[in-house]
Amino acid sequence: MPELDRIATTLGAECDPDDTLTDILPALRAQHPVPLVVTRDDVIQGTVGLEVVVDAFGGDLAAVLVGAVMRPAPLFDVGESVEEGVRAMRKAGAAAVIVTESAGGLFSRQRESHPVGMVTDAQVLATIGKNVTDKAPMKILAGHRDLGFNVPVSPCQRNCPIKQDIATYVDYVSQGRYVDSWTVIHETNPFPSMLGRLCNHPCETDCKRGWDPGEEPVTIRSIKRFSTDFAFQQNLWIDYKIAPSNGHRVAVVGAGPAGLTCALDLRVQGYDVVLYEREAKVGGLLSTSIPPFRFDHRQLQWELDMILATGIDVRTNANVGEGERDIHVSDLVAEYDAVFVSIGMMKGRILPIPGHDLPQVTDAMTFLRQISYDRTPEHFPIGGRVVVVGGGAIATDACQSSIKLGAKEVWMVAIEPEDRLPAFGNELHEAKEIGLNIKCGVIVKEVEADDQGQLAAVAFAPLQPMEFDPLSGKLIFASVKEVEGAERWTVGADLVVFASGQIMEAPGDPVPLTQRGLVAADRAGHTGVDKLFCGGDCVQGPSFIVDAVGWGHRVARSIRESLGDASAPGERIYQTIVERTDDHRQSEVFARTEPAILEAAKRYDMSECELPWSDREAIVQSIRCFQCDSVHHYDTAVCVLCGACDDVCPEKAIDVVVFGEDRERSSGGETMVCRTSGGDPLSGGYEGEIYINYDRCTNCRICEDHCPVNCITFERVRFVDDTMRVVEKPRITVDLPLVAVH
Repeated sequence: MPELDRIATTLGAECDPDDTLTDILPALRAQHPVPLVVTRDDVIQGTVGLEVVVDAFGGDLAAVLVGAVMRPAPLFDVGESVEEGVRAMRKAGAAAVIVTESAGGLFSRQRESHPVGMVTDAQVLATIGKNVTDKAPMKILAGHRDLGFNVPVSPCQRNCPIKQDIATYVDYVSQGRYVDSWTVIHETNPFPSMLGRLCNHPCETDCKRGWDPGEEPVTIRSIKRFSTDFAFQQNLWIDYKIAPSNGHRVAVVGAGPAGLTCALDLRVQGYDVVLYEREAKVGGLLSTSIPPFRFDHRQLQWELDMILATGIDVRTNANVGEGERDIHVSDLVAEYDAVFVSIGMMKGRILPIPGHDLPQVTDAMTFLRQISYDRTPEHFPIGGRVVVVGGGAIATDACQSSIKLGAKEVWMVAIEPEDRLPAFGNELHEAKEIGLNIKCGVIVKEVEADDQGQLAAVAFAPLQPMEFDPLSGKLIFASVKEVEGAERWTVGADLVVFASGQIMEAPGDPVPLTQRGLVAADRAGHTGVDKLFCGGDCVQGPSFIVDAVGWGHRVARSIRESLGDASAPGERIYQTIVERTDDHRQSEVFARTEPAILEAAKRYDMSECELPWSDREAIVQSIRCFQCDSVHHYDTAVCVLCGACDDVCPEKAIDVVVFGEDRERSSGGETMVCRTSGGDPLSGGYEGEIYINYDRCTNCRICEDHCPVNCITFERVRFVDDTMRVVEKPRITVDLPLVAVH
């Protein structure tokens, strides 16, 4: 990157620390985004930008002094690099650095310096953007998939249950190609608005950026949300190209993430799909168990509309089970060519302790379901006391919902120590900020009633220190033991909510069950019963949304294979896209950040808590990606197998093998990226190959820099078809099941 003086701007207007924000507002507006320089007695004290006025908006600007809100301004010589300036900004919490120049010559005795300009954080971003946001050259090979290309699978994609092309959609955000990013996400993810907020992001646990000491992984989940927010705000829509009907009819039982994903995959391939849902609305857990402050319900409805508009036949209020009035699975198996049962685990468990049958005792799934229909849960004590038994994500949602609905005192009581609670740490922090009380290391023993038979209190017994599995981190329940003779801890309550697990309601014959009460099926959904497939939480137990989407994709593929339709319809137009990827090496100057949370004072209603990112925040975070999906492209007509790339690779990820030479292969790579020969065959010549270990490679581009013949570039290869088309959202003329029923 260049020196500071190459990008510095002239110093603008000045102000005094004793000026008020009202005094400086006209000058701030005139030269935004360049901040004002705060000086006193000709000495620079700091800078102040328009963002402080925005933060203070709503208060009395005339009462806020510049000195109270100004930010520091480190001084740097004109010859220093931009990287050094950025590091100083980050360390000092500054928005700019002041560029100085010595008054005398290099050998002058008088080495005083004076300010000659300023470099702001916005200028730094623009400078890096010149290197990384230019649209890469692209070539499109239409009509086929050229499988001759090496296509490395990035660690994040390998760890993703639905194998999203993460590096591509993150890179597209860094280029400002937000719609392209959203389209790539939709290739395997029909619920990006949900997974952009609520995914457990296993991709981030294996991000190469996080492999480096002192570094943290890319904020992948939040980048997904940013792209989706943009598409939603632009009123965009995915128009799916539906293949001609193939005559096969498939029934899907359960309109949750797994069922909807499977139904969409099959419908796009030309199947007639009938979706059975016992609720009055589709979405499963997404629409009946997750409270509104976790996500924007309008975006979920938008995504459901895109799925159902493909022509899926939706039948709500249609329960499939063993009851006399229920639809029986056996009848569906007889009627359809295939049946997919994905009923989830939608029933909460209440522990069978004394007092569990009091009317003021409920389970968290029922509690949250009633809220999802915009109803106050039965027996809810506005201004009273609520005790939630459990320490997971559902327990946290029940606690926060209780506070937002008007409970005066809310307790979360759990077996595990607080630092071992299954709930995500940020959710606990948010809940405690608005008044949640937490009691850990105790086990519920009794729900106590008063003389009138009404709920009065809940009693808990203290526990001895527990053991946890060193690999999974899960509690070893055999180690849960009460402290003998210890006094019980009792807390008053007007409502008790058990968030102590979920159970599946058996769908009936011929669905096979395991000893645990789950459905018996393999990872592809096969049950051993002809035409019957099962998947999702009803097979593996309570899991994450992204796992359910993965089940939907796998079972759809299994159904197609069982019906002799494993190949895609021939009407598809296929393309192989090869595009040059950008150099993001300067991105180490940026640290990982998370989206901000609405301040606690504004979180006492059901408004969404997580705030959206600005363009700048999203681009900065996406620039941090190493683009591990990029592949080395060696120009075989130029490469001379000199081995320079092998020698300089800091990760030892490259092997240059020259036939006839005893050169050690140390990378362990099996991906051959180059085979070439050169020289005069009569005098010996040379011939060899180059291998890359993409599990080691971090796309640092050092090999590209040091290639003496300039034969190395980095490219991304993608295979796409015309299944999806982005259009403006149409006016929906058919009634679709709503997320919220008012």
